[in-house]
Amino acid sequence: MYIIIAGCGRIGSNLAKDLLDDGHDLVIVDRDKQRLDLLGTGLNATRILGIEYDLDILREAGIENADVFLALTQNDSINITACQVAKDIFNVNTVVAKVADVSKEHIYKSLNIQYINPIKLGIEALKSRI
Repeated sequence: MYIIIAGCGRIGSNLAKDLLDDGHDLVIVDRDKQRLDLLGTGLNATRILGIEYDLDILREAGIENADVFLALTQNDSINITACQVAKDIFNVNTVVAKVADVSKEHIYKSLNIQYINPIKLGIEALKSRI
């Protein structure tokens, strides 16, 4: 599959490595050059420096051909905007975001954006082991 990841933090960078190991084609977009540089030279993914919801940046990333778009930044406003652009303008089939602030989860729900909430997932995993 052709996958675009917006956000190269802990989740984005680790997921990128796993997806590449699984044989997917991958593009990573981040506005922070240092985050992209931390991926190292061994990662066979296209890296694009730019604003994660910018139309020209997303076109450069090949969003017209993307099967999946993942918004994994630390900023809910960026994740929400990027998902809406991917879903509503470029008609990407699978669009998923990471909730950064649990108090904003209701916004994702109201906009019908698929999401994961790492904090809730972590809490559930810990509670299941108690």
